[in-house]
Amino acid sequence: MISLKATFIIALMANLASSEQQVGMSLRNNSKNDKNNNKQNTDLSQSSYPSTEDTSSYSAQLLVDYLYTYGAPSITLNTHQSNPNNACIPGIRAYTEDMTTQSTTCEWYQFWCQEQSAGLHTTNVDFASQINIKDGYMHPKMDTLILRSVDGAYEYNYQRCSDGTYEHNFQWWPDSGVPSEMVPGSHIHSLDDHYEARLMRVKQSIGGLLTSLVSAARCTYADSVWQCLRNYRSDSINRIPGVSALGYQLLAEMQHQSSFMSSTDSDAVIVLKNDVNDSYRKCIISFEGSDGLADLTEFVGWNNNPTSYCGRNGVHSGVKNELWSITHDSQYASIIKPALETCHEVMCIGHSLGGSLCNLFTMCANQGKENLENGYSDESQWDDYNTLIWTKMTSDSW
Repeated sequence: MISLKATFIIALMANLASSEQQVGMSLRNNSKNDKNNNKQNTDLSQSSYPSTEDTSSYSAQLLVDYLYTYGAPSITLNTHQSNPNNACIPGIRAYTEDMTTQSTTCEWYQFWCQEQSAGLHTTNVDFASQINIKDGYMHPKMDTLILRSVDGAYEYNYQRCSDGTYEHNFQWWPDSGVPSEMVPGSHIHSLDDHYEARLMRVKQSIGGLLTSLVSAARCTYADSVWQCLRNYRSDSINRIPGVSALGYQLLAEMQHQSSFMSSTDSDAVIVLKNDVNDSYRKCIISFEGSDGLADLTEFVGWNNNPTSYCGRNGVHSGVKNELWSITHDSQYASIIKPALETCHEVMCIGHSLGGSLCNLFTMCANQGKENLENGYSDESQWDDYNTLIWTKMTSDSW
């Protein structure tokens, strides 16, 4: 039988590079109410662009203000990923899930399938958001949005993070035991077919900004980021305006080259700017997700083992290696960091591996030197931190 991780590579190699071009699924707006807590839609009394969290008690300056990810694998093992003082990371982690109330039967070749009798149960989750859970890696401490299809009707479950709770059970969602399809045409990992389509049916105050931000993640896959952003509304399946409609423009771009055996890969990192007024600039940094063999090897074999990064133990080796190679690329120091230093506010956006890179990038950027592990003597950890961070723009220095 093909192993789960081997299937992960096979499915992604065949599908991820082209999944953003697939025809979108039909939308159904038949939202239901259910007394079951796992199905209940949760309201959020905040605007679509939440205000920056009060960080007056933090000893470290938060370089990344918001984190938004779509279908990102978990990356921390036995080390809690949060902002300093165990504060929630502002933003949203989103993943997709299919459920049914009907009985489920499986064909012999559907190794991911689980037969179930009638009654509400999960039939499929975004495999990337689940792939590392069984190995003990947990998701960041932040708001979590489950984008569901229940018998073809779109629903959502919003779980709000609380600073007063050390660890939330939804940091371990989706459960490692539920089915997750990875084959082309069956998985629910693509941004346009599944994330955009479902986000369009989420309450504006929760999913409004997250819907627009999809374009920042999707355009990292494009041959021309600038054209993708400019033409996003006309070219996208769901006709979503994207971040350009919010005032964001391309500020900086790097193409990081990586290779595995005879396979080469170019991964984009982009910075977008939005000059709100003459004295305040919002920025987005976005990392490209998995689209080649060199990327996919980050999740198999020894790359799935824990390591240390930026003063933290229990970090996923593959994601750490990818981020390390990006931040040690000369383009990061000459192109990306100078762009970030013009920003008063920074959001990190990513899909799939790009979301995992954002998780680790945020963890390192926000902890501050004084929050690195006490007495940590490994100089490479300080190199990780100093190579990644930048001097944040303030109103006085603008």
